Amino acid sequence: MRSVLSAISRNVSAAQERLVLLREELPRLAYVGGHGWQNLGDDALFEAAQQVLGGVRLVSFRYPRREERLSRVGLSGRGYFQELILGGGTFINPYGLSNVRAALQLGLPAWTLGTGVGSAGFGMCRRPDLTEWRALLRDFRAVGVRGPYSKAALEELGVSGVEEIGDLALVFARAAPSLVVHPRRFAVNITLPPPEEREGYPYERLEGLEHALRHLLAQEWTPVFVAMHSNDYQPMRRLMAAVGRAGDVLHTPSHSSEYMTLVGPCTLTLAVRLHAAVLSCCAGTPVLSLGYREKCLDFMASLGLEAWHVDLCTPEGDILERALALSEQADGLRATVLARAQEKQRGIRDYVSRLLGA
Repeated sequence: MRSVLSAISRNVSAAQERLVLLREELPRLAYVGGHGWQNLGDDALFEAAQQVLGGVRLVSFRYPRREERLSRVGLSGRGYFQELILGGGTFINPYGLSNVRAALQLGLPAWTLGTGVGSAGFGMCRRPDLTEWRALLRDFRAVGVRGPYSKAALEELGVSGVEEIGDLALVFARAAPSLVVHPRRFAVNITLPPPEEREGYPYERLEGLEHALRHLLAQEWTPVFVAMHSNDYQPMRRLMAAVGRAGDVLHTPSHSSEYMTLVGPCTLTLAVRLHAAVLSCCAGTPVLSLGYREKCLDFMASLGLEAWHVDLCTPEGDILERALALSEQADGLRATVLARAQEKQRGIRDYVSRLLGA
């Protein structure tokens, strides 16, 4: 009974919130994404969508049954929304199916906005079944995806007209990089798969990262430890203790701008989380991506930076060697990294302008 009452209460709250929005004169777009669960990367994507889609009201579209109920009273579907935006991060996989299917059944025109294709991360196999997306995406007005691997996956599926526009968070690319501070700083983010994860990696795969940190510390560089999600806290504390920095601050930024302020003055970032890498590039800070799913390589390749990616789920790739190489080349890469992020930023804006103006 308690769960039923709780569900009724949530439905009533959702209806009340949408009734309030009827008083606005802004167009309303439904948004499917992973925001709202205190993951800085997914929240940054929703923030980026709001920024690039300025002049509209974005409303979360999350629970198909609730949306069907709300549509009966004019608070969902074509009676309430103009269109559906499939954002992300990586939502062209089993996670996104039910919401997109429901939106199309309610008659909403749909398009994707820098969405990733494939595994969203831990808890989903590295190669999820995408078959059902073939028919769904044929009804989309446009399909703009994160990177070349996402584009290739959909083309292999038989989806035509796919555009590689870049990760949506590249909307935050700055006009100019921050000045590198001295003594030098470097940002670090890691996370680990849960114990039950079958396609993860052990902490020992990060031993090369430990060695790299000790090398930089011996050169009197200052580490900036950053967690993107609460699941990062324990792995980060373990790493910090392993390199003799257990007493350092573990930064937990709550907004993309706060993260970029932290990493902007750093010479480089060493990152496991995808959006620790994306937002570093937005700040003009070169990054070594320690990828745990293909989405990380997808992003790095979208900026032509795949040389600075190491796959954690395979034994190949020396983290120490790549980290030290980046520390030597980072100064010369800053302008290139930011210029490529800015190019994607312009492309995303052009894509949005074209679709909103159609």
